[in-house]
Amino acid sequence: MRNRLVSTLLLTGSTILFGGCAASLQTQGSAPAGQKTAETSITVPSASTHTIVLRMSGSSVATGASDWPRVQTEWREAMQGASQEANSVFVDETVKRTQQRGGGTVVDVYVEDFHFVAPGARYTLGIMTGNAFIQARVTFRDLQSGRVFGERSYNTSSSAWQGIFAPTSDKQARAVAADIVKQINPR
Repeated sequence: MRNRLVSTLLLTGSTILFGGCAASLQTQGSAPAGQKTAETSITVPSASTHTIVLRMSGSSVATGASDWPRVQTEWREAMQGASQEANSVFVDETVKRTQQRGGGTVVDVYVEDFHFVAPGARYTLGIMTGNAFIQARVTFRDLQSGRVFGERSYNTSSSAWQGIFAPTSDKQARAVAADIVKQINPR
């Protein structure tokens, strides 16, 4: 009886504890022709899957925020990690564009708005940090020709009411980066 009670308490506690860990990710895509659908897969030719180039820009609200450099860093790290997992070469062009040779896909990220919440702030301040979110539009382009393969809108969210384990901005950036790389190289 006691073992069963302990097992039940552990299961319930871990469910509550880790229930809010996943980032909520909503996407909406469009094909190159511009026809909006609820979920469109981006078709990237296999010759363009070997190199992934990140370029970032944003609205004046996003780029004018004091946390904009931190958002860029989170995206850069998330895209680098997701690219490595897919065995793709990652090139960061968020600051300076370089001349790239060979096939690849440019990921043009336009951040419309965000609220940055760092893990330390979430763990220390809990619900007082507010809701982390990212609203971004991503255009997938051929590295050499600039031809558009497709576009997706990403909206992530978390609720501060989920407690200290609510997804922070780094988890949200990783969730978006994983989906972006999956669109380029679905393996």
